[in-house]
Amino acid sequence: MYQFHRAFFAFMRFLVRFWFALTGRYSCPKYTPRSKTSLILTNHNTNWDFFYFGAPFRGHMYFVASEHIFRLGFVSRLIRFLADPIARKKGASSQETIDEIKRRLAKGQNVCMMAEGNRSFTGETGFISPATARLAKECGAGLITFKIHGGYFVNPRWSKETRKGKVWGELSGQYTAEELSAMTDDEVEALIERDLFVDAFADQREKQYTYKAKAPAETLETALFACPDCRAFASLRSRGDRLRCLSCGSEHVLNRKGFFERPDGQAPAFETILEWSEWQKAHLKSHVQKMKDTQDPSPVRTDDGAKLYRIHPLEGKVLTAEGTVKLFTDRLEVGGGEAPQGKPVSELQKDLLTIELSSMKSMAVILVNTILFTAGDEYYELRLPPRASALQYLIAYYDLKGKEYKR
Repeated sequence: MYQFHRAFFAFMRFLVRFWFALTGRYSCPKYTPRSKTSLILTNHNTNWDFFYFGAPFRGHMYFVASEHIFRLGFVSRLIRFLADPIARKKGASSQETIDEIKRRLAKGQNVCMMAEGNRSFTGETGFISPATARLAKECGAGLITFKIHGGYFVNPRWSKETRKGKVWGELSGQYTAEELSAMTDDEVEALIERDLFVDAFADQREKQYTYKAKAPAETLETALFACPDCRAFASLRSRGDRLRCLSCGSEHVLNRKGFFERPDGQAPAFETILEWSEWQKAHLKSHVQKMKDTQDPSPVRTDDGAKLYRIHPLEGKVLTAEGTVKLFTDRLEVGGGEAPQGKPVSELQKDLLTIELSSMKSMAVILVNTILFTAGDEYYELRLPPRASALQYLIAYYDLKGKEYKR
């Protein structure tokens, strides 16, 4: 199948290059790998990054993809047949993924991996695991580092709307296996972090590109969950180009260049989503610590209309609980609440499922508001309602577990 995959990749690359040339929406010079076989590491900001990374590359590559795309029935089978991506199980151990990457590289096949493992909510390149540097050193292949600029503004992770605007690619570096073996793990890690770092707002302050959208702030409350004016949590609501706090009434406007303004002309609390996000992360950490110190019995976050699935290797995805989700300082609860007005209460809503925080080993957010986590030997998917902030649950989880959230 390898030859078929190469042919399909070449065909798609031709179409994508033609589309980019026709529309002018993406620019990046073509490049030829220095090494016969390479591990390609990239940053990650859009749903179409594999087109941006694949178009300028002279050769074939396999992609590492989130495990959830392998649970889509016929679509998943088609993706496997055409491209055979490597599955990455988020919110769980990555050892199987690493082993498969090494196996394919050993066979002389290039592999491309988004090093962050997740799209950025803030426009800044996120945490890259030290295991990535070890993989680059141990795999015996060359290393290519490549990054995309402008992608965050064209396809923000928190938004359902795609914007029209400039995106461009940059080949950061190429390193042979011999060059990597002469470096320490820390040196390779620093090299990868340096090569893949992008601050979308620093780029935008310099370029001042316009990104057009009908409702540029819509669903921004999935990424920004705390009001900087009254410090309330879960009180922000978006509509059109505005983000308004239901608690204090303050408003911010997100303009076409991606920066905040006030509708009354006063200075915004923060100029960028990144600055706002850094503040709310510290604010939430302080709030969680206070709740722990005072043994506050109230939930850190709660949302109605959630669904919890248990993911089994053979049975697939099984609905386990639904209704209200509550994250406390010592546990996660799902169900046990009332159904929406006029709708019957299901057995799953009547029953309360409790998962102790001490049993939870890891957590990740996929898409916008879906959480994957492991608890004991079980693997779960928690789907939140459309405007809920999965990011707040994730950051609070890190704070409650005494870990640092680095994304």
